[in-house]
Amino acid sequence: MSNLLILPLLLPALCGLILVFIRNNSLLSRIFAIGTMAVSTLVSLFLLIHVMQGKPIKLDFGGWQAPYGIQFVGDSLSLLMVTTSSFVVTLIIAYGFGRAEKRAIRFYLPSFILFLTVGVIGSFLTADLFNIYVMFEVMLLSSFVLITLGQSVEQLRAAIIYVVLNIVGSWMLLLGIGLLYKLTGTLNFAHVAQRIGEVQDQRAVVIISMVFLVAFGSKAALVLFMWLPKAYAVLNTELAALFAALMTKVGAYALIRFFTLIFNEQDDVTHSLMVFLACVTMLIGAFGVMAYKDIKKIAAYQVILSIGFIILGLGTHTFAGVNGAIFYLTNDIVVKTLLFFIIGSLVYITGHRNYQYLSGLAKQEPFFGVAFIVLILAIGGVPPFSGFPGKLLIFQGAVENGNYIGLTLMIITSLIAMFSLFRIYFTMYLGSSEKGEQVLFKRIPFYRKSLIGMLVAVVIAIGLAAPILFKVTENATHLNMDDQAYEKAVNPHLLKEEK
Repeated sequence: MSNLLILPLLLPALCGLILVFIRNNSLLSRIFAIGTMAVSTLVSLFLLIHVMQGKPIKLDFGGWQAPYGIQFVGDSLSLLMVTTSSFVVTLIIAYGFGRAEKRAIRFYLPSFILFLTVGVIGSFLTADLFNIYVMFEVMLLSSFVLITLGQSVEQLRAAIIYVVLNIVGSWMLLLGIGLLYKLTGTLNFAHVAQRIGEVQDQRAVVIISMVFLVAFGSKAALVLFMWLPKAYAVLNTELAALFAALMTKVGAYALIRFFTLIFNEQDDVTHSLMVFLACVTMLIGAFGVMAYKDIKKIAAYQVILSIGFIILGLGTHTFAGVNGAIFYLTNDIVVKTLLFFIIGSLVYITGHRNYQYLSGLAKQEPFFGVAFIVLILAIGGVPPFSGFPGKLLIFQGAVENGNYIGLTLMIITSLIAMFSLFRIYFTMYLGSSEKGEQVLFKRIPFYRKSLIGMLVAVVIAIGLAAPILFKVTENATHLNMDDQAYEKAVNPHLLKEEK
């Protein structure tokens, strides 16, 4: 069973390489990529179900046990992230590249999407510090290529900001890994978690945790958001959906893993700071969604807002808060894919990014009105849609920890997030038709509507089937927060050696 753990990473890697050689056949390339990611999703789901019935799966490469060899671990948290990510990448590739399909394949765009997916999945599965740096670099190098494949000045400017800030974040991550290795003498997550509690100088631990907070925070757009709106606004629909679904979520995942498993002792410093940063991030997102009429930039700031919610839950350092953060993180991967599919489709139909040009669209495409209202209610956390269970748990965690300012901001900014999208919705249905009449609406292909409809169904299903998903997120929370639960489940031999 442990050998299957490499498949969610190996399949997209091999597929990305094969696509290089069959790029002249666009139909075959697309079918092969979709099929590969669909199989990867099913394998990940199978492994997740197996883990929930037993214990985490580990794969020691070369037969070398931790802490000497490279180790992958499939626990409820990592496999939940892998399954959700593989699913949305399947839909993103199925969405296609429209009229630029042949040109995109000729420039190896599908291959780089799959290589980015390899980095994302590897970041979720790896169980050692240096390997997470390697996987981050695989992900970021692919994203650098994807974001620079364009000819506009706006795209070049966005790419420069994106590349520079992510290089700085990678340097901080490498610095943190070096400092943590010097302090503990090991790179394996379980071993580091065990040894860091024995360190006498807790000030050094706090300083190192701050380095990781900046490194992962820059990837997640936690306060350091400058790269995100410009980058997402210039990307095509499928790439914007890919970045929104995965890029910031990997940083959020790493923060959850590190600050529940490793840096969990000095919570009065580290987690209090996270709550503060989450509040600032929510305010940035709220101002952003209200300030623009460009629907792509409104969508980009919605991503920033959601990161604030997730980190607020983590910062409460309570079981309910962390459980809510994991649930909301999983849900947000799906919701943000849906958001950018819808926003990208609206831009394609109208040819404009200003929402004032959407007037009268509802008469032409009533389907988008239905999909959009489901999306708004899910983002706002209205029951029984998918955003509600996670926000309710974060709400509970904030109350338990006395984070009433963060709680108030979460409620206010959730309402602002809904209002910013309702402006677009009401313009589609009730807005003045003066500008709308000037627009020649295009038709969106039926298969793309089907993909959007599938995501709408999943968003509704996540809300209705929340008790089932809670079993997975609760297991993940227990494993990472309970004293030595992760170490005992993954590498019990390390505990025996220390004794």
